[in-house]
Amino acid sequence: MKRAVFILVTIVVALSSCTPTPTTLNTTISGRFVGSGVDSIYLERVSDNLTTPERVAVSPLADNGAFSFMLNIEEGTSPRFYKLVSKESRRPVMLVVAPGDNITLESAGDIFLNYEVEGSEESALIREFNREYFGACDRLARIAEGVERGVQHREVEAYRAAQSAIQAQVRFVGSHQNRLASFYAMRHNVAEQYIPQLDGYGITTAHYNSVLEGIRESYPDSPYISIIERELTDRMALADLVERVQMASYPDIELEDMYKTKHSLSALDGKVVLLYFWTAESALCNNINAELKAVYEEYHDRGFEVYHVSADGDISMWIEAVRQQQHPWISVFGGNSGDVFTLFNVTTLPMAYLIDREGNISVAPLQMKALEREINRAL
Repeated sequence: MKRAVFILVTIVVALSSCTPTPTTLNTTISGRFVGSGVDSIYLERVSDNLTTPERVAVSPLADNGAFSFMLNIEEGTSPRFYKLVSKESRRPVMLVVAPGDNITLESAGDIFLNYEVEGSEESALIREFNREYFGACDRLARIAEGVERGVQHREVEAYRAAQSAIQAQVRFVGSHQNRLASFYAMRHNVAEQYIPQLDGYGITTAHYNSVLEGIRESYPDSPYISIIERELTDRMALADLVERVQMASYPDIELEDMYKTKHSLSALDGKVVLLYFWTAESALCNNINAELKAVYEEYHDRGFEVYHVSADGDISMWIEAVRQQQHPWISVFGGNSGDVFTLFNVTTLPMAYLIDREGNISVAPLQMKALEREINRAL
């Protein structure tokens, strides 16, 4: 009996010894940050669901700014996101780390804005994106501060700076669809937070689909594939909901143009109508007016109309703006009719609705390409 037990134990040990031990590869992240005012750098591993970062290690900066981290990562593991953070930095330095990488970073002054990275192509791409996108976002933030202080003529600057940031994001994602760096890049919406009218102007469902297919090809075992799939499903469900949730009818209003001629909204029944609330005091509204002219000229003969409602308190300012801008559409004054804005739940300016030929009304985008898509759909 004892011999049988001994043989069984021997077999179990022999079998267990046949199981290969996972091979780990030394992976280093090191560098030097000088002139930053930072005492220590923390390395955090971003969880696979991108919700909770896990602090891996801390490295006090040496007198010459040097730091170093050593990781043992199992061979064959798909690359993961890591962050370098400090108590003093506003933003983390995002890295994509693969087993066996030897990543080096250098920076003088502001770490996030000035860092250079070698040894990881994905991390270098993220750095390229950060520099252009967040550079534009920082310009936007400075302009927005001026707008809040009442500095004149800065709203158009803010609008254009936001466009610049979003265009940089779209260019980057479109050029690197098979990279994890694009997955990182397309998740930002800093510019839209400053200019809500640009929401939906940049990253679209098509970008998500392209990045999903690209990463499936480049990193078939990546845990981020399921995240993109889930977010893509959520975006498609939201788009479907927005498309289906429409008001079945709309309240009629009747307002006067500068010549005291009355125009009712219901008189435009059967056309596709952009109901646009604006103010001549806003440079952003005036900028949109200029862009809207080309759209109006393109679609007016096919049944598109604009019912342009001013919220100005000064009727003379409104009249002067209409004359100077030469509005080709129906432009009426609503500044002395507060109920009009309550009826349509106008809480911010500019704001717009699109009314289709059947009288269904929905919130309209004020980015011209997106607006044209909605007009074409309604026509």
